[in-house]
Amino acid sequence: MSEFDFIRDLRPLTDLDPALGLADDAALVPAQAEVVCTDTLVEGLHFIGDEPAADLAFKLLAVNASDLVAMNARPTHALLNLSLPGGRCDAAWRAGFITGLGEACAAFGLQLLGGDTTGSPAGLVLSATLFGDLEGRAPWRRADAEAGQRVCVSGPVGAGALGLADVQAGETQTAFAAHYRRPTPRLDLLGLPGVTACADISDGLIADLGHVCRASGVAAEVDLSAVPLADPAGDAAAQITGGDDYHLVFTVAEPSEAALPADCATIGRIIPAVQGQSLVRLSGEPAIVAQIEARAGYTHF
Repeated sequence: MSEFDFIRDLRPLTDLDPALGLADDAALVPAQAEVVCTDTLVEGLHFIGDEPAADLAFKLLAVNASDLVAMNARPTHALLNLSLPGGRCDAAWRAGFITGLGEACAAFGLQLLGGDTTGSPAGLVLSATLFGDLEGRAPWRRADAEAGQRVCVSGPVGAGALGLADVQAGETQTAFAAHYRRPTPRLDLLGLPGVTACADISDGLIADLGHVCRASGVAAEVDLSAVPLADPAGDAAAQITGGDDYHLVFTVAEPSEAALPADCATIGRIIPAVQGQSLVRLSGEPAIVAQIEARAGYTHF
């Protein structure tokens, strides 16, 4: 399968008008493209390298779709930049990758616009740029949290970290491994009333809440006993800081708290920032607090 055969096989996943059949040097920007994001998965950093190609394709679109959801935007279109080692990415691998793209496009309501494919002298590098539609809603910003608002999370955290541990141990068929390989962005929460600020949990709950606090010029108090865990009997610190969850951490004004979906939990509140003090202040078992404070969450540098 040549590069151009691969591109031809992607055509059924495209939006024919703006994508122009993947036959031109560029695509037309869809009229509803109001929000844009991009994310990259690098072999050895974001995935191990022996995952099924379909799972890699699905995750590539899922993590980008989650960024759009965190802005209150519905994913509509995607551009792909794929750097593929020729010796490994044979016809069967590419067919599996296209299958995973199709499954993600169907799950998230996406169509492809185009992109670029190149060889790679080393590992896989997979990038996507997604466009989203606010559908008349206001965007959710990290910078709009205010003191007195509640901090909420859209579901149990820790499945991503537990899934990575399972995959590294060769246990690839567990529910946690499935979550790690194919996370589910929370499209069902688009338009949730009362949300004032939001981020998706990719770097870890505490790290991503810290991003919200920093952007808003506030701090947060978190009651660790209120944080829902994917494995309540497991290592709480590892789950709270591990990342790869793709739930949302968001703030709401108090009257909106009663309207939260059943799987969302209130875990703390926004407070004024104090110079020299942590942006995210933890209460709970001292040993767990110490373990969390010793971990920064995921960073690239």
